Amino acid sequence: MSACRLTSASLFALLIFTLPINKAHSQSTPRLEESPLPRIKVVPPTEAKQTSAATISNSDPSIGELKKALEENKKQLAETQQAIGELKTAAIKGDELQKAMAETKAANEKIVALEKGAEENKKAITEAADKAETGTDRGDTAWMMTASAFVLLMVPGLALFYGGMVRRKNVLATMMQSMAALAVIGVYWIAIGYSLAFGPPLIKLDLFGVKEAGFIGWSWDLVFLKGILFDAKLPANNIPVYAHVLFQGMFAIITPALISGAIAERIRFWPFCIFMLLWVTFVYCPLAHMVWAFDWFDPNIIAANRGKAAIGFLGKMGALDFAGGTVVHIAAGLAGLACCLVLGKRAGYPKMVAHPNSMVLTLLGAGLLWFGWFGFNAGSAVNGSAQAVSAFAATQAAAAAAGLAWMLVEWLHKGKATALGLASGIVAGLVAVTPASGFVYMWAGLFIGIFAAIVCYFAVAMKNRLGYDDSLDAFGVHGVGGFLGAILTGVFATTTIFPDGGDGPFAYSFHRARLKTINDEKLLDKAKTKTEEAEKDVAAAEAAVKNAPEPDKAEAEKTLAEKKDIATDKAATQESLKKEKEALEKTIDKQEDKDNGGKDKKTGMSQVFIQLKAALFSAIFAFTLSLLLAILVQTVSGGNFKTDEKGESEGLDRTEHEEVGFDFGLATESVAVVTAAPRAADIPRGNGRFDLQLTGADHAELMKVWTELCQPTKEAADADFLAVYPYVTTIRGTKFRCRGGNPEELAKRLSTLFTKHVGKAIVATKVA
Repeated sequence: MSACRLTSASLFALLIFTLPINKAHSQSTPRLEESPLPRIKVVPPTEAKQTSAATISNSDPSIGELKKALEENKKQLAETQQAIGELKTAAIKGDELQKAMAETKAANEKIVALEKGAEENKKAITEAADKAETGTDRGDTAWMMTASAFVLLMVPGLALFYGGMVRRKNVLATMMQSMAALAVIGVYWIAIGYSLAFGPPLIKLDLFGVKEAGFIGWSWDLVFLKGILFDAKLPANNIPVYAHVLFQGMFAIITPALISGAIAERIRFWPFCIFMLLWVTFVYCPLAHMVWAFDWFDPNIIAANRGKAAIGFLGKMGALDFAGGTVVHIAAGLAGLACCLVLGKRAGYPKMVAHPNSMVLTLLGAGLLWFGWFGFNAGSAVNGSAQAVSAFAATQAAAAAAGLAWMLVEWLHKGKATALGLASGIVAGLVAVTPASGFVYMWAGLFIGIFAAIVCYFAVAMKNRLGYDDSLDAFGVHGVGGFLGAILTGVFATTTIFPDGGDGPFAYSFHRARLKTINDEKLLDKAKTKTEEAEKDVAAAEAAVKNAPEPDKAEAEKTLAEKKDIATDKAATQESLKKEKEALEKTIDKQEDKDNGGKDKKTGMSQVFIQLKAALFSAIFAFTLSLLLAILVQTVSGGNFKTDEKGESEGLDRTEHEEVGFDFGLATESVAVVTAAPRAADIPRGNGRFDLQLTGADHAELMKVWTELCQPTKEAADADFLAVYPYVTTIRGTKFRCRGGNPEELAKRLSTLFTKHVGKAIVATKVA
């Protein structure tokens, strides 16, 4: 302890001794000569010892303070070292933080890039969807414009079809009755027809269990389409409203033109035009509304929900009419029958046979009708979908089958197949398949065509026995064929093609049997097992590719590709079965009406009865109103809806239009009309033409007899007259110009004919 104290004291003394020197040194450095030498005092050891002890004793408090300061310094040093350590740790953490921040920044940049990429992908997807939607819209619109043109082409086709079947003196008038509808109804449809047919219901009734059933529509926006923008879309469809207006307008044009076939060769032009306008207003437009109108233009429904519900009476009833069985063919056929009954028969019918003037025109017209009917039926899908293709296919099948069946029936009945029979059969098949085309398979179209040919053949054959004069069989083909087609629609319809429709008895039974097979035989489970096995084979093949040596790698990859194809096929089969099962369950649940406890449960015959009710209603509605309209027009026109006997005899071409149609040669109507001042022949001689000069009577006597002989009568025509009539082309004074035949024989026949009827000797000789 004493040694420690001594050491401490020595250190302290040395510190005390050093401090002045450091201080003096810190202030200045004195010159050597100016510094006095220190005086040294020698102290004895005993005294020094005592002095040191005293010094140490006197400085104990300072040492304590120094210790305390030293401890504080150590403490501060430790704290400093700790702070330095913390700073180092913080620095390390700071580096890590900077690194983390850099990584975060990079991650954020990646996220931003991904978000940008996602936005770009989303934009690209949206653009692709817009382009796809635009492509679909344009495709559907293009098809509807094409289909509209197809249906328009049916009008001149119908004109040729009818024009070839009448006598030559009426060919132009008959064609005009069809072609005029393009102008008369074409304007009317744009003005108010479309509004009446497809506007919101103006008249609503509760009838036959159907609530708030629409019977006719109206919308001021649809009058002249003044409230419709040129690019406005038909709700729930991909086409502009304009396209729908045009397409439906073609139906409105051709339907009244069909009526003219029933009353051809005996109606006047302007009264018929008035009848067409009235008929479209009070018969066609209401029926079109009852069958085809949806809530497209109902202002009480928000735009997004429009076009999803039928608003017409027959549509809400559940009647199926894809392209016009009730609206077009039943209506036109029954209207034709009503007009036949009001206007009566042609002069001389049925004893006088009116032969067609040109089956060439009729066959050409039938071909154009067949062509245009593809637009008529397939266009009624209002898009270019698979349903449109199905309607197209069913149309082709029905027309072909009906044409063949009609020829076979005619051959069995009469021993020969005729061109008129083929043309009639084709049209009968097209008529019958019209209401069914978008709801049935192609094979069903074949059966519809065959049934239509047989039924319509006998319906046409019965008109003479029943006593009505259906000139060109408009009722026998369109009325009967349309009614039959409406019923057969209910027989062959399937929800597989049109899920919102109904099943006929065949589809009703098949769908239940198919669902039972899927469930009982566990086809879906088996398909799933096969898919899993195929996926395992793919995994094994992939492993084989990885482990295969280089020479065998190509073969292993080929095997893998085959396994993947098989797996894809199995997965597709499984998915197809799954969708089929879900669709069948949905259809059956809807038919069972499980949501309402089976109150409106459907059976296999339900759709057939619905179709029967709709067909009967359409027939009665069209016949009754058409009968009243025909009487009205006949009365208002002063009995001039039907022409007089003179007009019939001279021909409607001249009396209604002061024109003539084509000259097809040896037709009985080729004899010129008798006038007070006969016209000179304007056809040069030659090409089998020659003149026969009659002597023994003047012009007036000869023409009086000839005119009487040309009139249709109930008695049999004079044999000499029939022998001469086909060859006479022009009469000038007492000279008869002929074409074809034996001049000597014709001269002999003319002499005998006029001698007999004039009552004195008449001689006919050939002029050199």
